[in-house]
Amino acid sequence: MSKHKILATLGGGLLLLTSSALAATLEQRVGQLEKDIDEMNERVDANELAATLNKVKFGLEFNTSVHNITSKTGGVTNDYYNRWMMGLYLNMNADINQYTKFTGRLSMTKAFGDLEVGLPYAIGSLDAGRGASGGSSIYVERAYVDIYMGRYAALTMGRLPGTDGPGSNLRNGSARMSTYPALAVNALGDGVVLTLKPYTNSALRVGYSKVYQSFDTNGNSTAGSIFGSGAANTADANLFFGAFETPFLPSNFGKNLFMLTYINLTNYTAPGALLTAAANAYLAQMGQPTNASVGSSNLGDMQYINAHFENDRLLGSGLNWFVSASYYIGTKSHNVNASVTNGTTTTNQSLGNPFFAERDGWAVHAGLRYDFGLYFKIGYEYFKGSKNWYAFSRVSINDPFNFRNTRGDVHDVYAIWQLDLNQFFRLSYTRQHQQYATATAPMITPATNVVNQNISLAYILRF
Repeated sequence: MSKHKILATLGGGLLLLTSSALAATLEQRVGQLEKDIDEMNERVDANELAATLNKVKFGLEFNTSVHNITSKTGGVTNDYYNRWMMGLYLNMNADINQYTKFTGRLSMTKAFGDLEVGLPYAIGSLDAGRGASGGSSIYVERAYVDIYMGRYAALTMGRLPGTDGPGSNLRNGSARMSTYPALAVNALGDGVVLTLKPYTNSALRVGYSKVYQSFDTNGNSTAGSIFGSGAANTADANLFFGAFETPFLPSNFGKNLFMLTYINLTNYTAPGALLTAAANAYLAQMGQPTNASVGSSNLGDMQYINAHFENDRLLGSGLNWFVSASYYIGTKSHNVNASVTNGTTTTNQSLGNPFFAERDGWAVHAGLRYDFGLYFKIGYEYFKGSKNWYAFSRVSINDPFNFRNTRGDVHDVYAIWQLDLNQFFRLSYTRQHQQYATATAPMITPATNVVNQNISLAYILRF
């Protein structure tokens, strides 16, 4: 073999070896690059997830209280001492973008030692996460989205903030928790609200809320077709409202607010279980057998007009106060039919138009609190409700009497010891005098003379 052929053969072999080594190196580098890219993608995904989660800000509230209650009817006194309750609330807020904001609140309230199963008085959605009989279940108390449409308008949709509004925040030691005064609306609801705010400190709101929607003929079902039964007696309950708020005093008088609210609740309808309890209470006062059963029924229409005034730190002092007044009008009452069992015989019986209070009623709620520095506060509240007053309000562990639904008067005195920014103790004495029996529905109730008293100590933590 010639010298040139030998060199050519060796060169080709070297070139082949070089190409193979280069290919292997490139393959190794490509593999490493793919691994690096996968790691980078994982990091990006983790960062995006963290960034998304960071948009959601969480807050926590914990409430533990002990109540000592006496109830006196005529000459008979019943004592309910050492009744412990607790509440847990998880608040969620997220600024999705510059024009969208989400707000949510999960709540749980229960009595200490509540181990009952299948309670016949189990909590309903209207009292979700607020009454002590709710057990350890978690309820969605609030879940709504604010969509800002320019500088002066916003649309709110979802489970609306309808509890613990102005008129309740002084005693609860909290900021404003609801759009609406507590004497106007203090219950959960789902709906849509349009807010117009052409001026910095004033706002006009109009809204619609679905108060009750029946899914079957007796209204006791918790599931089923959204179209329901279509029965005439189970018409949906709809709430329409308008509200205007604005300061009413110069700014040097302290932070102040005036609210005027109008509510029109059409086709007031409730679940069959609630109306059955109300019907039997009604039959009892009429001296008739109390073994009636009532399905979901359209009772009538209700209207409310509320005026609310409040002022914090009057003229720079420690004085905070509010006055709230509501007028109630019941109209368009409907006959309510009940299945009444007497022995072995069951008959259909009309409860009559008076079952629904087609009457006018009113209520006044006023309170003040004086703050002695940062750590001690003392307050007093008074409530008065007329014979036919019916509040769109529900019980809570801070108010086990649900005193805004009183047909009579309430006195409440409390003292708050603020331990720090996040926690405080509240000692309170509440006296409720029922001059007319409490209405479980907007109905006529008989005269009574019941005095309920409660000495309560609560510990509240918020952060």
